[in-house]
Amino acid sequence: MKIAAHQPNFLPNLAFFNKMRLSDLFVVISNLQFEKQEGWQQRHKIKGLNNDIWLTVPVFGSQNQKVKDVLINNQADWRKKHIKTLEMIYGKSKGKEYISEITSVYKKNWKRLIDLNAEMILTIRDILNIKTPVVIDEEVSGIKHELLINICKKYKGDIYLSGVGAREYLDETRLNEIKNQGLNHEFVNNNLTAMYPYSSIHYLFTKGKKWVLDAI
Repeated sequence: MKIAAHQPNFLPNLAFFNKMRLSDLFVVISNLQFEKQEGWQQRHKIKGLNNDIWLTVPVFGSQNQKVKDVLINNQADWRKKHIKTLEMIYGKSKGKEYISEITSVYKKNWKRLIDLNAEMILTIRDILNIKTPVVIDEEVSGIKHELLINICKKYKGDIYLSGVGAREYLDETRLNEIKNQGLNHEFVNNNLTAMYPYSSIHYLFTKGKKWVLDAI
């Protein structure tokens, strides 16, 4: 069984769903360090009429916490702002029919960031008709390649699929350690993050579902 995993990004990009589509099981890991401000766990960008627009979920706390423990700051009316922005930017776009499915997620009273992100991920997966099962894991841990090994052991996978970015830390030594655990390893071929830097919903709304499926 081929397994892929990723942190629970907010409104993930196309590369995220490409990796999901190519795997037999996709694990969303929340027992990881929260990346405040510059990370993708609480924000993503769409393309505005003139400039990029960041959709950010305000949160409590500092960077010194796990993603699973991050609470949303609902004192700010961020949900209304996001909905208004999406409807204004994409209300007349080709894929406007999917806007209501995304905005419906905002209308729930979320407390934890992981719960919001997981629901968004599953909603986009279902819109794209990706059949890969998704597991939200709040326990598995490990550093870099050790995490990959632990994920495969927990879910009985024999192949781990990494994104292009993992080439930065998965050197020959670490790949051999994975192999010594009886596991095979693969990298995704295309760098979709570089090709399509915006949130997947930007392409879904502007290009339509068929275009997105062809891209991933």
